[in-house]
Amino acid sequence: MKMSTAGLARPGQARHWQSVISDVYVPLEFRPRTGEAGFEAELEMHGLDGFEFSRLRADPHAVVRSAGAIDRGADGFVFVMLPRAGELAVEQDGRAARLRPGDLASYDASRPCLIESREPFDLTIAKLAVGAFRSAGFPAPSSSCTAVRIDRDSAIGSLVSGYLVQLSDLSRRRDVLGVGTTTVSLLSTTFADLGGPVERREALRRRAEGIVSDRLGDPALDPGRLAAALHVSLRTLQLAFSDVGLSPARFILDMRLNRAATLLADRGHTGRSVTEIAFTAGFGDSSQFSRAFKARLGCSPREYRLREYANPGAPSDR
Repeated sequence: MKMSTAGLARPGQARHWQSVISDVYVPLEFRPRTGEAGFEAELEMHGLDGFEFSRLRADPHAVVRSAGAIDRGADGFVFVMLPRAGELAVEQDGRAARLRPGDLASYDASRPCLIESREPFDLTIAKLAVGAFRSAGFPAPSSSCTAVRIDRDSAIGSLVSGYLVQLSDLSRRRDVLGVGTTTVSLLSTTFADLGGPVERREALRRRAEGIVSDRLGDPALDPGRLAAALHVSLRTLQLAFSDVGLSPARFILDMRLNRAATLLADRGHTGRSVTEIAFTAGFGDSSQFSRAFKARLGCSPREYRLREYANPGAPSDR
C-alpha cells in the first residue's frame, strides 16, 4: 500500500497527511515545519509475519502522541524506528534519543511521546503488538527501553538495524517468511539489554527455556553447557534463576520431568516403554529417571501412566 501528498493542493497536504498517519499508525497530532512551502511525503506499508513495516520519506515535521489520544485498551503497539537518511529525535518517558542513519530506537504507543525531524528524512518503521512478545513466551518491553538510542556501530545495533531493514525490504515482495518468533526473540533480547538488571535476567531465563526445550533430548545438556550456549558465565545463569527460586540444574530437571509426564499421559505414545520416554526426555539412566519422577510426582512413572489412562482429563500434579 502506497500513500503520498503528490498531486494534492498545498492547503490540503497537511490535513491529508494527518489522516494518513493516524490511520496507519495510531492517532497522532501532525505538525509540519515547511510553512507555506507545502508538505511532501510518501509512505509505503507492507505486512510480514505479523509485523507491519513501513517506509516513510517526508519533509521535516513532528508528530505528538498526546495523553488524550491514548486508548490503553486498543493501542498496545511498539514501534521501532530506523532512519536511512536524515536525523530524527524521539522523546518518551522523560528520555530523548537523537537518531542518525543506521541507529534505532523504540517507542510505546500506550504512553505520550514526541517524534520530530528538522530535515527531510527516509525512515523505516516496524510496528508490532505488545501481545506478540507474550504469545512468543517473552516479557513485554519495559518502560525503561523506550527513547533509548541503539548505536549503529554497536554489536547489537548493527545486527538488529540491518536485519529489520532487510525484512522491511522483503515485505514488499512477500507477506510470509516464517521468522516472526525469531524476530520477536531478537527484539526482546535487544530491549532487555536496554532495561535494568531484572529485565535482563528475565530475558535470559526465557532464552534458556528455549534452548533447553530444543535440546531436551540431549542427556549431556547441563548447566555448564546451557550457560555456554547462552554465551554467559555459569554464575550469571545461576543469578538469573535465583530470582524465581530455582537453580539451572533444577530448571533443566523440571523441564525433563514435565516432558516425560506429558508423554506418559499421551495415549499416542502407548507403544513406547517408560525407558524410551525417559531417554526422549533427556535422562541417560532409567533408574535415575524413576527416582526423580517419584520424588516430584509421588508415584512411579508406570503408576502415573496407569492413573492418567484410567482418568483422562483429570487434574495432575505437573
